[in-house]
Amino acid sequence: MNEIQNDSSRIGAESKHSAGVAEEKQERFCEVSASITSFGAAHLDPELTGFALDLWKRICRSKRLDCRRGNPNVWAASVMHVIARMNFLFDPSQPAHLTFDTICDFFQVKKTTVGGKATEIERTLRLRQHSEPGLCRRAFVDTFTDVQLSNGFVVSLGMAKQMGLLPPDATPGT
Repeated sequence: MNEIQNDSSRIGAESKHSAGVAEEKQERFCEVSASITSFGAAHLDPELTGFALDLWKRICRSKRLDCRRGNPNVWAASVMHVIARMNFLFDPSQPAHLTFDTICDFFQVKKTTVGGKATEIERTLRLRQHSEPGLCRRAFVDTFTDVQLSNGFVVSLGMAKQMGLLPPDATPGT
């Protein structure tokens, strides 16, 4: 009985996380999500792992990228590479950092393949470097997102919040 309950709760959690992903992409979605989660547990904090899973979900929901084609490890490594670039994880001065070799060695894939796929993902999904809500740490979004004030001045989102011109929980597009 406990086994049935554990399986049903696991399936419920998977379907909740994969909501919006087409039925024909579900198997690949779950396979790569498991790889990303495993890498995240070994090398990242839960927030960064969540960003990677959110990016993978965007890819699977995209009509312009077919997540069913290609090596699942290349997809997982490419997603991690995009998240690493967007969150400065390749900078050793950051509290959480890693190397490109760490990603490629974990997934056993080639750097050139991962780099090319990561660039394709960024271009196809039109991701904004260091300021993509839901894929970057809040501090980066606040620092690297510009807003234009009614008087024409352009300031960072964080500065507009400090000046009291935007609420503290404001995000780009609100």
